[in-house]
Amino acid sequence: MTPLLRLAALMVAALTISASAFAQSSVVVNPDGSETVGTLPMGNLPLPAVCQACITVDFNDLASGQVVSPDRYRTQGLRIEIGPSSTTSGVVEGSLTDVPCDGTRSLKTEPFIGPSFLLRFPDFPHGVTRVSLDAGDLGASDSDSITVKAFSDDALTTLVAFDIGVMLQGAPTGCVRLSVQAESIKAVEITSDSVYVLSSNSASGVSSYPNSIFLDNVTFEPAPAP
Repeated sequence: MTPLLRLAALMVAALTISASAFAQSSVVVNPDGSETVGTLPMGNLPLPAVCQACITVDFNDLASGQVVSPDRYRTQGLRIEIGPSSTTSGVVEGSLTDVPCDGTRSLKTEPFIGPSFLLRFPDFPHGVTRVSLDAGDLGASDSDSITVKAFSDDALTTLVAFDIGVMLQGAPTGCVRLSVQAESIKAVEITSDSVYVLSSNSASGVSSYPNSIFLDNVTFEPAPAP
């Protein structure tokens, strides 16, 4: 069995679970044993934990389809780029509608399929200690396995933390809240393996839509001086 067909078989098995039931889950257990707030319908994400030193960027200042320059949020300590795991080039822009995480503006890429998100924190010499964000998709549609990888260097060579959230095929519009934590985080890349399974019996029955997700509510905490 090819890897693509194996993935399709796993997805079909997963779809025996009710998509709506999954959307109400409270946690997602990640491969490293940690727990992530699970997929919740639009507007039902819990509020972020209180953090006096944290900075949150919610992107609500953007217009529909407005292109986001990398340094638009530099005054808040955040730089947004297209990530190295992209399958095509593109730009970051405001979502066309106020969805899917909390009913307000979020980020998407153009084209929607292919480019990944890369977040940097260039104005903090010691990086940040934690990053949380909401990522999701419009439903009912493909499955999304969303990964956040944190790096301790600008070259993205040293992985220090990661988090994974899953939205099953057919789940309603919604998001997962993902977070990473380390002594020093200089950059974070957000990617997704997004697959739609029409039939698991052949490769032609599986369609892949890499990195086709929305991003919202980026919160981070600057690292203190040693």
